[in-house]
Amino acid sequence: MKALLYTLHLRVPFRIAHGVSSTRQVLRLQEGDHIAEAPFVPYYGEDPAETLRLVSLPVLPQRLPRAASLAFNLLRHDIVCHAQNIPLRAVAAQKLGKEGEMPFACHSLGIPDDLHVFEERVEVLAKQFRVLKLKLGSGDLGLDIATVSIARYAAPDAELFLDVNGGWDPVQAPAMIEKVAEYAPALIEQPIHHSHGVDAWEDLRARLPSRCPPIIADESAQNAEAVAELAPYVDGVNVKLLKCGSFDGAIAMIAKAKEEGLKVLLGCMVESSLGTTAAAHLAPWADWIDLDGHLHISNDDFTGLQIDAEGRLHMPERPGIGAVAI
Repeated sequence: MKALLYTLHLRVPFRIAHGVSSTRQVLRLQEGDHIAEAPFVPYYGEDPAETLRLVSLPVLPQRLPRAASLAFNLLRHDIVCHAQNIPLRAVAAQKLGKEGEMPFACHSLGIPDDLHVFEERVEVLAKQFRVLKLKLGSGDLGLDIATVSIARYAAPDAELFLDVNGGWDPVQAPAMIEKVAEYAPALIEQPIHHSHGVDAWEDLRARLPSRCPPIIADESAQNAEAVAELAPYVDGVNVKLLKCGSFDGAIAMIAKAKEEGLKVLLGCMVESSLGTTAAAHLAPWADWIDLDGHLHISNDDFTGLQIDAEGRLHMPERPGIGAVAI
């Protein structure tokens, strides 16, 4: 087995509440013709170099970093799926049942530095994508509101996902939610920081305005157990392969969300088409998708899922993950 780190270069610096990134790294594992990828994100605190060292040891540690766990899990699934000549989504279908309709693709925009440039970018993206995701939690509540307002008037027909990444204080959040709700967003994601715990979500739910968009938990919902804890206080959860540490963990999260009557937003990190294509195999069981991580990088060296001129997502007709090196 071969293991390596690959550096992704973002087309423009991408700013969220956690900070600004110009590059990201991914771990890649290869066994013969089979390749799998898992991303690193700064706020999980995993050291790419140390992870590479661990996966290169003659005997693997019993406990691996989540990026390594995900890469090994996807590699194993790709090998098995190729042996059975089935796509990765067939593994999900065994647990989740019949595939649903594929949601429209989404394109994310980082917290803006220049609102005029941001407005122009929204107008351009809205010509292809009917769903746009706005990063909020800038630390400037006025900028957050202006970001939503400008996007709504620049793209009046678009569905807007508002992703705060935990950037609002629990005291501020209800008033901010009421304010941005005036712009008819499709959902509001992770308005409060995950470190505040479930009690803060319970308090937030009690203080939400009567007319409120769906509230989605992301960083607070790391696995199926967390979904069950949060279910009384949220309307949905964001499922990401890296959070779960495996494709199977993501399936379990979706199953638990469905069981609890919650909506599912299927997300990704900044990763290549190899990573986003793997996640996209779960899209038929999601209510919304946010799988544009590969669109933000300039050196995507794989091809897999495709997004057409109308913002529809199309999967490759190949076994396993289905992404191939360019």
